[in-house]
Amino acid sequence: MEEEISYLAGLFDGEGTVMYKKYWEYKKNKKKKYNCWRIAMEVAMTDKPTVAHILKTLKTGTVLRKPRKGGHLLQWKWRCSHRQAYKIAKLFLPYAITKRSKLKEIVNHYERRDNEQRQAREDNRHHV
Repeated sequence: MEEEISYLAGLFDGEGTVMYKKYWEYKKNKKKKYNCWRIAMEVAMTDKPTVAHILKTLKTGTVLRKPRKGGHLLQWKWRCSHRQAYKIAKLFLPYAITKRSKLKEIVNHYERRDNEQRQAREDNRHHV
């Protein structure tokens, strides 16, 4: 399995995209804008079997059709977001070169958040 992960990590390093950014957006049925994190990883390519292999191997994310205009071939896109992206970023990080800093941002984001939540639970236990 490690060999498979290293292959997918290399494929992702060359062909993948990482989104780690905050956006102002409206929530459903809300009038106020919220500053929301968009954390996602994706690979888009015309070779459907390769994209399906990513999903089959990682057992997480989704595969979507990505129609193209102007005579370009249809693309297939594997995508995962938030906690799924955290899980995959941790798997790919040891093998990453090009996307290393972005994957590290995802891992740090969730580890920092988890540590803060753990600390808050401990503080609450001590105050009761």
